[in-house]
Amino acid sequence: MLDGMPQTKSRSESDEGVLLWAGLQPDILGVVLRFLPCLADRARLRSVCRQWRVGVQGHIHMLPPPLPILVLPEFKFSSLSENGELMPVRRVPVPKEVAADDLRCVGSFDGWLVGVTPSKKRNDKYYRDGDGECFLVNVFSRKVIRLPQLSSMRYNFSAHLRKTLRVINGSGEIDFCANDMYTMSLCQVVISAAPDSGSKYIVAASSNHQGLEQLFLWQPGMMSWHVCSGVDIDGPKDLAFYQGKLYVLLRHRTRLFSCELEEDDRGFMVSRVERCLTELPYDHPYQEGGAISCNMVVWHGELLLIIRHYTDNFRNRQLLKVQVFTLDVNTNPYGLTEIHSFSGDCIFVGSGGCKSFPASLHDGVEGDLIYFVPDDWKPRDRFVYSMRDGRMRPFAAKLLACYFDVPQENLDFPVWLLPSQ
Repeated sequence: MLDGMPQTKSRSESDEGVLLWAGLQPDILGVVLRFLPCLADRARLRSVCRQWRVGVQGHIHMLPPPLPILVLPEFKFSSLSENGELMPVRRVPVPKEVAADDLRCVGSFDGWLVGVTPSKKRNDKYYRDGDGECFLVNVFSRKVIRLPQLSSMRYNFSAHLRKTLRVINGSGEIDFCANDMYTMSLCQVVISAAPDSGSKYIVAASSNHQGLEQLFLWQPGMMSWHVCSGVDIDGPKDLAFYQGKLYVLLRHRTRLFSCELEEDDRGFMVSRVERCLTELPYDHPYQEGGAISCNMVVWHGELLLIIRHYTDNFRNRQLLKVQVFTLDVNTNPYGLTEIHSFSGDCIFVGSGGCKSFPASLHDGVEGDLIYFVPDDWKPRDRFVYSMRDGRMRPFAAKLLACYFDVPQENLDFPVWLLPSQ
């Protein structure tokens, strides 16, 4: 400043400043990166200049994985900070061929998001609440894979694509078919393997259209979704692929089913359905008239069952406790062992699926926590639960408060995405 007037830098002085920062040693960049557990912050550092972008590449493989990203309604996301707070919300960049105003995210897997758009027949009362287009998009490579339409498709399938199976250890039957006509409104989608992994993958989807809860399956090469329905598995459900099987858990009944999948030159089909969890844990509040909400998550090679216990007051249900069990898949029926630690890891539970992440790899990040986000059954049920002492605290209250005035039937709920590096 000269005589009270700000002085602008010359072009040469500005270039010298840029060159000074660009010449920062790669080892120093590596130290800085270790203090940036958020993926968004690491991306900002790489975008400073070409020299920094090149210098960062040599350190990426030595860094702990970035903290998870919370994918919000309408393809928006927020990064977690090391103290568990949420960073400013940004929109997920999607390729132009799938960009739309009403995109909805219904699942994620290793950097892939599952997106849907509303049905184009909004003037028709039956199709108004259904979905239309469905696709997978990789948020890093921006590759798009289109899936079959979610409503109003008509095909002429042969009889081999229709099958009825008796539920082993159960009392009912499950019908499978490549349906000529269906309308879907997706709640949750899980994928057996990353589409770019080179392995064959299967997409399993839970749909709730006008109160009809059904399971749908799809594999690349198939023209249509396979629909699975039956009294035993119809209803709100949680899905997970584990050890080559698809597991279907009814959210409010502690009924767990394993589905074995077989493949031939005509496609794939479910070959066996078994009810593998037939009893509630001992001293379960549900046995005394309470309510439950159940979820599954794969953690360190184990399949975990997470149960929230509530009072039986339907209008004002209160949370009683949270329990976590490992499932012993080698017994018949499956055994349950209660656990009280994730070995420093954290679990996220939401309607779009459950994910775990290694919090212990990050300095200052608290572990052994379960993050519960609102779902379609308890839209205000958001809290963080400590496995170590059973304490609970609010989670993301400021971020999610803006949705509380939205009618429940129009509310989309978050899903979790564990980002690739």
